[in-house]
Order: sequence, then C-alpha cells, then structure tokens
Amino acid sequence: MAFSSETGTHGRNPLIATSIAALIRVRTKAKAVLKTLQLARMISTLSSMSDHQLAQIGITRSDIPKYAEELMADQ
Repeated sequence: MAFSSETGTHGRNPLIATSIAALIRVRTKAKAVLKTLQLARMISTLSSMSDHQLAQIGITRSDIPKYAEELMADQ
C-alpha cells in the first residue's frame, strides 16, 4: 500500500493544532497563576511594612491592594 505524504501531513495537522492550542491554554493559565502569586507576595510584603514606611512611599495601609495591582500592571 502506498503512503501519500500529503495524506499523512493532513492527518497530523489537526493533532498538531490541538496540541499547540492546549499548550497555549496551559501557558496562559500558568501566567495567570504566576501573576496572582506575585500580587499576593507584593501585598504581603507591603502589609508587613510599618505605617511610617508606607507613608515614605506615599501610600496608606488601605491603599496597599490598589497600589500592588498598579505596580503589577506596569510589568
């Protein structure tokens, strides 16, 4: 039985496309998880600072979540 390279290629394209799409989804989710972890760490670090230290960088304790999100958006 003869093998057509054209048929073989077409048979793999959907598999390759599906695999690439799956990898893109995994990458997107991984980036979102990483960003969430970085945000949590930043909020934790800022929360551990004294009110005086926070004032030195121009924020109050209630500004921490918003400030951390703004810093993450710049990245």
